[in-house]
Amino acid sequence: MNKKLAILQLARHRQPALLILGQTVSNFGDGVALVALTLLVLDTTHSVSKLAWFAAARITPTVIFLLVGGVIVDRYSRRLLLLISDVSRAVLTAGLVVLIGVGDLHFWELMVFGVLFGTFDSVFGPSITAITPELVPEDLLQAMNAVRPLSNNVAGNMIGPAVGGIIAAASTTWAIGVDCATFLFSAACLFSMHPTPSPARDFAKSIFEEAKEGIAYVRKTRWIWTTLLAVAASNAFVLNAGFVLIPFFLRDDLHTGKLIVGYAFAMAGISGSLGALIGTNLRTPKRRIRVMWTYWTISCLSALIIGVATNYWEVFLFPLIVSPTALLGNVIWESMLQSEVPRSILGRVSSVDFFVSFGLGPIGLVLAGWLSGLMGIRTYFVVFGSLCALPGLWILLSRRINEIDAGRVSGSPAGEPLPGRDLPDANPSSSSWGI
Repeated sequence: MNKKLAILQLARHRQPALLILGQTVSNFGDGVALVALTLLVLDTTHSVSKLAWFAAARITPTVIFLLVGGVIVDRYSRRLLLLISDVSRAVLTAGLVVLIGVGDLHFWELMVFGVLFGTFDSVFGPSITAITPELVPEDLLQAMNAVRPLSNNVAGNMIGPAVGGIIAAASTTWAIGVDCATFLFSAACLFSMHPTPSPARDFAKSIFEEAKEGIAYVRKTRWIWTTLLAVAASNAFVLNAGFVLIPFFLRDDLHTGKLIVGYAFAMAGISGSLGALIGTNLRTPKRRIRVMWTYWTISCLSALIIGVATNYWEVFLFPLIVSPTALLGNVIWESMLQSEVPRSILGRVSSVDFFVSFGLGPIGLVLAGWLSGLMGIRTYFVVFGSLCALPGLWILLSRRINEIDAGRVSGSPAGEPLPGRDLPDANPSSSSWGI
């Protein structure tokens, strides 16, 4: 198949086309809400620490329920779970609109909103990862894994924040209301899709036994667990922290306006969109681990730019670099999971992925707010950008971790057998799953 026609090939498939359409509109609403909520908390509290606590409130329940969420994803229809998640978040967002509209919103209510929102987020990521190979053939996996973030970056990180800054400057209520409406649109797209079957499973096993299977698979698979541990630190102390510290840095250190904050988020969307567009046409590299970690190491080191930034356009260089490099690495990572992990356990492995990758997120956000107050935001990014790049450099040089790609490079079977390949496939017609 001509790789240049990958996006057109996906458009001809009804199921992925509906999923992408719904997510694109929903991501636009998320981008609007991201700017609105950030400015709402800052204007209300004038505190980077409280903004960090609010961000942590959204991530914490997601992390706590992820492992259970992965078991649920491997038990029930992934489409149904996505539908429930969208409808629930629409209801929560509508409640927040009412509180803002009546002028009776308090910080503790924002914290409750964040916790409940994060709870329904806990099944969304694993469901998206697990449903993808059910919707598209394997030769379109990388294209699908790039098109999804392409739509997210264009709508959610570029257009959404730019529009969100304008709407929020006029009315925070309208900005959050837009997010609510887009969740409902996404739910309508999911409802229009053909039902997807529940995965085959052993009904005699408990939730905890099934969760342990996912954890055991990750522990026995070297390229997965080493990557997850290395990613956890950079996500917590550099990438996630950037969403909190950069808006504060722009407003309080560089004294920029609200629109500049929106444009900073939009810059990540612009560069991420270009990276995703490139990713749809790239072939999967033979040395997947090394190429992936080259992208991610560059992403982490780009935080050093903040250490010398004195103007907002210099700050924009950070999202300009970090967004496409992080995304290109993620495309390779998701495609590896979907190709190498049996479908019957993919939801649980994906939930472990999210759990470990973002598990330090709440702690990292709170510590970032505290430490940046002690050492300054510039020094914080220099110190943690350098420290968090070290694990990636180690993986790049590790021969044992890169054994998974040995067969792809030499043309012979890979040197490291994948544990769990003897697990039954959830789809009997796909006996070749987990190459």
